[in-house]
Amino acid sequence: MVKKRFPQWRRDDAAHTPRHATNALRARRRMLALLLALLVAAPLAGLSGRAAYAADLAPAGASIGGQSVAGMTRQEVTDVVATRAAGTTVSITIAGQTIETTLERAGGRVDAVAVADALVDGVDLTEAAAGGVADRADVRPAAFVDAEAVAALAERIDAQSGTPAVNASIQPTADGGSFEAVGGTPGRGVDVESLTAVVEAAVVSLTSQSAQLPVTDVAPAVSDAAAEKAAAAADELIAPEVTLAGGGQTVEADAAARAAWVGTTAVDGELEPTLLAENVAAWVDQAAQSIEFDPVSAIDNVDAEGNVLEPARPAQAGLEVTNRDAVAAEIMSALESHEAYTGEFATQEVEAQTEQRVVSAGTDRFAYSAEAGEKWIDINLTDSTITAYEGYEQVHGPILMNHGGPGNETITGTYEVYLSYAKQDLGCSAGWSYCQKDVAWVTYWHGNYAIHSAPWAKHFGVGADAGSHGCINLPEEEAHWYYDWAETGTTVVSHY
Repeated sequence: MVKKRFPQWRRDDAAHTPRHATNALRARRRMLALLLALLVAAPLAGLSGRAAYAADLAPAGASIGGQSVAGMTRQEVTDVVATRAAGTTVSITIAGQTIETTLERAGGRVDAVAVADALVDGVDLTEAAAGGVADRADVRPAAFVDAEAVAALAERIDAQSGTPAVNASIQPTADGGSFEAVGGTPGRGVDVESLTAVVEAAVVSLTSQSAQLPVTDVAPAVSDAAAEKAAAAADELIAPEVTLAGGGQTVEADAAARAAWVGTTAVDGELEPTLLAENVAAWVDQAAQSIEFDPVSAIDNVDAEGNVLEPARPAQAGLEVTNRDAVAAEIMSALESHEAYTGEFATQEVEAQTEQRVVSAGTDRFAYSAEAGEKWIDINLTDSTITAYEGYEQVHGPILMNHGGPGNETITGTYEVYLSYAKQDLGCSAGWSYCQKDVAWVTYWHGNYAIHSAPWAKHFGVGADAGSHGCINLPEEEAHWYYDWAETGTTVVSHY
């Protein structure tokens, strides 16, 4: 008789533990004795045995799974055990269907080195049976049955020949702001106790095992009541508010966003809500991206010899967040302590480069043939700039601006300023999809197309430029400058 002991099984980390894992963990918390459960050995007393130990060889009469290993070295014994374990299979027939798998995949764990060491070192069968060796904390078990692997095998059998039970669970409510329980359903499946016994027999004997097992009624491992309790705990976990500031903006995680951070771990029939670090990190990354922007390279127009003719686009430094990981960890810590979190993104500028663009040295490089001293405005939709000219001399700009996006593209062509308002509501009437009240410094140059301030814009230029409904959006002070400078009749040229 081989003594079995009860190990501290590790907790299951799956979101929904199969019912087999829970049943097996409850009903069969056993570990096979250190080594000699695998061995059918002769009595270890006597000179011949001790001489064998002294020679660092397996003793006379020792065998493993019916195969003699007497006189073998540690490595030779190890090879025999490993070969037998690799060739051992478990075959289960249920409801007319048969599933065959390897001992390893069925949950049988055999440490060939430990088996060989114990045999050659002369571990006494009677000591092992009495617990003298098997219960020593410093001795690694040579063989045991992994309940989670048996559970996985049971799930595969049920999927083929039965009806797996479905655990009760939790999910966000329709509005995403809280959690609700989802009831489980019973099923029909393999008897886990019987399945575990078959795997155990294969481990003990290191011989392939076949068995025909019954189909039994199976209740969900996680009950509806446990799910209700877990939903309440999940609500408590996401109740604290989470707010981040940075780059002049504030980002708040609403209840639905916080609910997406929650997963569950099933342990012994209980469903424990847990924070998913990867989901929290993903939200933090999204929040960081909402305030980050790439640098805009400056462009200088140069002639064929590389001489600078005029600046075509100013540089704008980018912005990046530098403490994503720290913020995510702080949010996790706060919510796990059921505390609200208010944090701040650390940011740094990203330097912009300067590029050169070779253009004609003549006046044909300009989008408009101007008279000497004539006022005109160049709207360059490619560079996302606006520039004021008198003749061919730049008198203001180029300035980074935002123009119309897909579906609201800014019109191209040559037009004239025809109307200006120091302040006006934009949209805000039937047929318009938006409404901006009290927009300052509005200069119309064609139909509803205007140059105006956009205090709501985060930044201007390439990368954020396609943000208007077709108008040219500028910082307020720039829109004010064009309002004051552009007279009725001033030419406006919009082009790519």
